[in-house]
Amino acid sequence: MTLTDAAKQHKLYNKHGKPAGDLKTAYKCFEAYANLGNTGGTASRNQIKAKYYKALYISRGLVPSPPNKDKIIAELFKEVADDEANEFPEAKVRYGDCLCYGKGVEQDVSEALKYFEKAAEDGVKVAMYNAGNMYYNGIGCTKDIEKAKYYLKLAAYNDYEPAIKFCKEHDI
Repeated sequence: MTLTDAAKQHKLYNKHGKPAGDLKTAYKCFEAYANLGNTGGTASRNQIKAKYYKALYISRGLVPSPPNKDKIIAELFKEVADDEANEFPEAKVRYGDCLCYGKGVEQDVSEALKYFEKAAEDGVKVAMYNAGNMYYNGIGCTKDIEKAKYYLKLAAYNDYEPAIKFCKEHDI
């Protein structure tokens, strides 16, 4: 199976919204591409895509968990998040979550905020909300109500329900 075919299998759903593709074979393909030539050099576009999906499958429990699951997930999402092509901006949120909760990496909420802000700039709604919430409550940063309002309103304008609720509850 090619990487393109694996990605197509990943996106297949039945009429009930359940995955209908051959996820087991797709994962084997993602894993093979992700592990290609891991010699410390720059990863290819195919490797970045494969690493994103590999981390996603492990984190969602779509495949049996490997030893050091959280560490593997964090490493893969970080590599994808830091990739200059920025093909998967949601990887920044996922790596930010790893940092925020200390899953697979040492907990670093101020670094998590940086990843959330980068993802917010890329239009990821949950990242807008996370950054706003952190600024509002001074988590990993100095409390900054103006920055909080900026991110929370941005998420609300993008129809992110938790942000809409937060803004209403806090009169933003």
